[in-house]
Amino acid sequence: MVSPPPLPTPIPEVRAAQPTRGSQLRLGGAIIKSPWLWVGSDQRQPEQLWLPLDVLVGRFGFQRQQSRAGEQLEWYGNKALLSSLPQRTIDDEVGIDVSRWLSSTGVRFHRSGNSLSIELSAPRVTGLRRGKGSTANRLVLDLNGPALLQRQGNDLLLGLRATPTQEGQLRAMGLKPRRRHNTLTLEGQGTALSTLTLSRPWRIVLDGLSTAGQAPRHGRDPFASSLLNPTIQGLMRRGLVLDRRVVKVGVKPLMIYRVGTDPDIQGLDLRPLAPTSGQQGLRFLNQLSQPAGALVSINGGFFNRVRQIPLGAVKRDGSWLSGPILNRGAVGWSNDNRLQFGRLRLYQELRVEGGRKWGLGYLNSGYVQRGFSRYDRAWGPVYRALSGHEQALTVIDGRVSSVHDRAALSRGVPIPREGDLVVARAGAPLPAQLGQQVTIRTTSSDPLGNQPNVLGGGPLLLKDGRVVLNGRQEGFSAGFLNQGAPRTVIAQDQSRLWLLTLKGAGGSDPTLLESSLALRQLGISDALNLDGGSSTSLLVANRLVMTGRGIAPRVQNAVGLVSK
Repeated sequence: MVSPPPLPTPIPEVRAAQPTRGSQLRLGGAIIKSPWLWVGSDQRQPEQLWLPLDVLVGRFGFQRQQSRAGEQLEWYGNKALLSSLPQRTIDDEVGIDVSRWLSSTGVRFHRSGNSLSIELSAPRVTGLRRGKGSTANRLVLDLNGPALLQRQGNDLLLGLRATPTQEGQLRAMGLKPRRRHNTLTLEGQGTALSTLTLSRPWRIVLDGLSTAGQAPRHGRDPFASSLLNPTIQGLMRRGLVLDRRVVKVGVKPLMIYRVGTDPDIQGLDLRPLAPTSGQQGLRFLNQLSQPAGALVSINGGFFNRVRQIPLGAVKRDGSWLSGPILNRGAVGWSNDNRLQFGRLRLYQELRVEGGRKWGLGYLNSGYVQRGFSRYDRAWGPVYRALSGHEQALTVIDGRVSSVHDRAALSRGVPIPREGDLVVARAGAPLPAQLGQQVTIRTTSSDPLGNQPNVLGGGPLLLKDGRVVLNGRQEGFSAGFLNQGAPRTVIAQDQSRLWLLTLKGAGGSDPTLLESSLALRQLGISDALNLDGGSSTSLLVANRLVMTGRGIAPRVQNAVGLVSK
């Protein structure tokens, strides 16, 4: 009998590397609170590295640029359509895999426990070139390698080496450079300058330099500096409260920045701050505040970070710029500035001649669901499809004037100045035919929706002095409800309305429940959570005095105090 051949050596079991998560970045000598996700077993070279999009823009120098094909993400010659990049959620942030982007420029990694170190050797500045004529506000820095470019509060940090002579040239241009180790800080330029990174040769382009030759003068502590502003000092003498304090919830200390006003005494109005020409796009908080003349402002409601469109209620002077979603918390007010808090839905009904009725789910919203949504000119002059299967009809003077197929919506269709665009998604049939008469009626689930000004967020934290936190009722996930994060809150007590930001005082950031309990300690009776995390920001006298992640964030909307 012939013995059978020996069995082949078993093939080793191949297992996918388990991702490693952390919440701290070491970048350019700074420690940053930020979620990250590493895929791969190598401690120094990831197969995938997922970082929040806001961190890439604010701490690395990535740019979001518009092109004919759509919005691009760019960094030192690498370009990709944002819509083509895989995305995943990291602690409620939009994450992008940038392992190849960073490795291609010589970035080095090392992870240890909860911390991820990211290093890039600081290049030398080989030349400074100031534009002339129409480009006089442009400065090009020629480099011998790529550099990290970070926005930290009000300052712009460049991870490069400059000579004393070059620093003198920057001062002569009206900038205020400060050198520490291998970082050159341009004080006060965190939101003033737009940036672009280029390769072959390596360059950083700074746009927006002042031509007046005046260097900004700011103290090192932005909050203390804001208290020296003459207008703010005058308001404080009339009773405006502007302070920061530590409040303990159990054993956890929280740092709370707060601005409190009796608007009648201080002569201030509370105003929603949002784009005027259309709802797509993100802006620094000062870019929303300055056109409205806001002396103090905080970031507002939620938004889609990739599409840069609102996800919740924004109503200004009686016009819905974006409608409420998911029965989420909202605050409404009129000229008396007394705030009304509650949870809000908007009921819209389209009635076709002959009596058939259709419910229109959302108004001017980036929240995409099967069924119908309505858009008017507050959304912008053009609507482009937000999902893959859409058709629409245009209503002018109560009559369906045109219909639009999927291809037309992908290209973009105009929204009439006096009319509506009704969009049907995910196979929903159009509710009316060309030429038919229709009427559209809108009602609110809560009286606060009838106020001329409304801002949505969620969850609702306090009502009449009681904790009313119920995030599930407002459509928030369990992970969102339980995580700690910097917070932005609009609130009131018996005598003042309050704009507040909260974060951990040297430790972990507050949960929503901890935020509610801290606010009760301050005597707050009604409070609404707004967008938080990296969006959290407080601007006083055009000075960014607090940010959630140390980054000057771009946001979709805000709320501020404006002189009457």
